[in-house]
Amino acid sequence: MLWRNRRVSHGSFHRAFLPISSVFACAFLLFGALSLADAQPDEATLFTEGYQAYLKGDTERAIATLSDVIKQFPNGRVNDLALYWLGKSYQRTGRTPEALATFRELKTKFPQSSMFGHASRQIAALEKKGPPEQAAPTPEPKVAKPLVEPPAEMKPEAPPKVAAKPEPKPELKPPVEPPPPPPVAVPEAPPKVVVRPEPKPPVEPKPAAPPKVAAKKEAVKPAPVKPGRVPSSKVPARPPLSAPPAGESVFLVVERVAGLDVTDVASRYVAISGDSITVPFSVTNRGNAEDAFQFISTLPPSYQAVFFQDPDGSGRVKTGEPSVTETPRLGTGERARFLLRARLPIEMSDGAAQPFEVKVSSKFDPAVSHAAPATLVASAPALRGTFALDRANVKPGDAVSYTLSLSNVGSADARSARVVVSYPGALRLVQVTPSASSVDPQVHTVAWDLARLAPNDRPAVRLDFRVSDDALADQELGVRAVLQSAVGEQTVSVVSAVAKVEAVAGVRVAGAEAFRTVFPRETVLLPFTLRNTGNGQDRFVLKSQSDLGRGVTVIEDRNRDGIRQQDEPVVETTRLLNPQEEIALLAELAVPSDEPDAKRHSVRLSATSERSRSVVAETGRLVVVARPVVAVATQMATKEGIPGKVFSYQLVATNTGTSPARRVLVSESLPPELEFVDAQPKPGQIEGQRIAWEIADLGSGQQEVLTVGVRVKKGLAAGTPVRKSTMVRYRDMKDQVYESSPGREGP
Repeated sequence: MLWRNRRVSHGSFHRAFLPISSVFACAFLLFGALSLADAQPDEATLFTEGYQAYLKGDTERAIATLSDVIKQFPNGRVNDLALYWLGKSYQRTGRTPEALATFRELKTKFPQSSMFGHASRQIAALEKKGPPEQAAPTPEPKVAKPLVEPPAEMKPEAPPKVAAKPEPKPELKPPVEPPPPPPVAVPEAPPKVVVRPEPKPPVEPKPAAPPKVAAKKEAVKPAPVKPGRVPSSKVPARPPLSAPPAGESVFLVVERVAGLDVTDVASRYVAISGDSITVPFSVTNRGNAEDAFQFISTLPPSYQAVFFQDPDGSGRVKTGEPSVTETPRLGTGERARFLLRARLPIEMSDGAAQPFEVKVSSKFDPAVSHAAPATLVASAPALRGTFALDRANVKPGDAVSYTLSLSNVGSADARSARVVVSYPGALRLVQVTPSASSVDPQVHTVAWDLARLAPNDRPAVRLDFRVSDDALADQELGVRAVLQSAVGEQTVSVVSAVAKVEAVAGVRVAGAEAFRTVFPRETVLLPFTLRNTGNGQDRFVLKSQSDLGRGVTVIEDRNRDGIRQQDEPVVETTRLLNPQEEIALLAELAVPSDEPDAKRHSVRLSATSERSRSVVAETGRLVVVARPVVAVATQMATKEGIPGKVFSYQLVATNTGTSPARRVLVSESLPPELEFVDAQPKPGQIEGQRIAWEIADLGSGQQEVLTVGVRVKKGLAAGTPVRKSTMVRYRDMKDQVYESSPGREGP
């Protein structure tokens, strides 16, 4: 009866613990991974070490490591997980008060944690069970033979145990039922098959130990072991062997063995990139006891692999169906169906394969597992394109066309595809065929939207351009297409052949359109501009000419101020000019002093390209000589004078030139036969027989009249000729001085 009670209590504990441990394992996998992703690297590493120590049975190390996690990272991201597994470690070692305190701390500090409910259930279970009680020794004198005590830990793959007949010893005590073992994560012990050997002579029982001594031993060592045998803490614990009924001897005990088969997994599954696919499989318990089995998929996280039950074998996941991570408990030979649902990454290219395994392992013995290999193959569109160019060499202003042929070499239709063509700024878009979805001349792009492109379809688009006038020599004009697909290869680039721009020379020389007024003895600077209108670098030879009779000097006006500076050189050939580069030039010439008024002259400048001598540009400037011409004439009513009488005459100063005269000085010298009486206006100077007037300005075509009154001296003989002289001096607008020779006239 004692053996049966022990077996029942032991089995009940494991049957109660297995579902709880499964829930906790799932919770850790589902929620713990999320917390670890946010944790600091050192915190996550330390927590993982503690958790792995717990799984390996190294409970003391797990307690120390998980305690360090909480101490070193008081505000860590995984403290709720660390507290939970620390409580589980205390629970495994029988330290119930510490376990309760740890679980309560978790509930207090982390009321929103996913582990809150699990901690509550652990507290309820521990409080319901109460603190471990020490069992009082109960001697059983009726037992014919001492029972074989179960070992504290089972080593893996141990051979079947044979109940050895103990030799009588003086200090041998009758077996005392030990207290219930502390809760540990050990799977339920399998049923044992007891083989009864031939009956042996009974052994005389020894008197039982006193109750106090037995109780003391039970308190110190909750799990007794055989004398001389040291259990290893590094080997995972195995369930103890079932003991035979009291009074019976055993020959051997059949151990529990885990086993499984994973079937119905195909070697290859094909799905469209971005779609979900289900992989059905079946799990059969081939062990000799009831067992549950855990699922693991080796697919990368991007495939979002999840397991579901498939009880009806439909191969489809029902709406609202919860995911699972393990099978229900299966009896020996029992089979269950399941589904692995995965989603192929949307960027997976056509024909790309992802090998993986569906691994199923026993919960009783995790070392027993089965892996079913399979491969996921993507089916996706694969867009390709080629360009055709109608000409390889072009010049500015020429027309050129590019044709893009499209194809889908994948195994699936391309839906919502897009074609974007970009072209250089040296091309001017004229027409597209068929009509484009969008055209942006600012960024030089054309786009087409394709609703569907089947694997056998081969559409084409055509773009007609004109080469711009500013296209550079030797420039390569090519276009680029980007083929965009929603799935599979999401971006494919296609580059066309290039059309090379041929070199074309060009030059333009320009001057002011209006004529330029110049003055005698003036040095004139006439501005010109020269631009390289070709599409390549070039130099230009300069030539100038003028009909003024003197040479023209050409100067590069570097600062464009229209004034010759000392550092501005005389040029006969320009420097190397880039396309569309412009320079300023000055044509310098001197106007002769004797150049007549209103004479028109032409100054011409020509430029010849060194790249092509046939390219010549020429322009000219018209200059007009302007100068004042002032003449003074004498007007009088009669030319006969009476001695002793006063008569008057007029001096008329006239500017017949095209330029105003400034500071006009009219000087009149009287002969001795005449005496000066008066003048209007008053002379500015009177020096003996010389009188002079100064006129500030005398415009072109203007006159100034000076009236002079004189008396003929008495005593002059009749017929005596009398002569006077008049001289004029004036300046032009450039302050050049002009002077007329004296003119002698008689009254």
